[in-house]
Amino acid sequence: MRMRWIGRYDRRARIFRMVRVTWTRGRVGDGRGYSAKLSLALCPRIIGWRRTSYPEWMLTAVGLRLHYQRSYGGNHA
Repeated sequence: MRMRWIGRYDRRARIFRMVRVTWTRGRVGDGRGYSAKLSLALCPRIIGWRRTSYPEWMLTAVGLRLHYQRSYGGNHA
């Protein structure tokens, strides 16, 4: 597990990215293992939910956004 401080404003998405946590489970690329990422950001929204694909979702509550993403073919850096 790896935790990284991002600390920058993204003008295009209008969010302030704060922290990213990445981890791997098993061996990535063999069909069973995966690499996952969970990030925390501040955004100007009260509540929201969006599922872009099966292993990816975004949840916003009271201005805090959680973004989860999973990759079976490569590692998240």
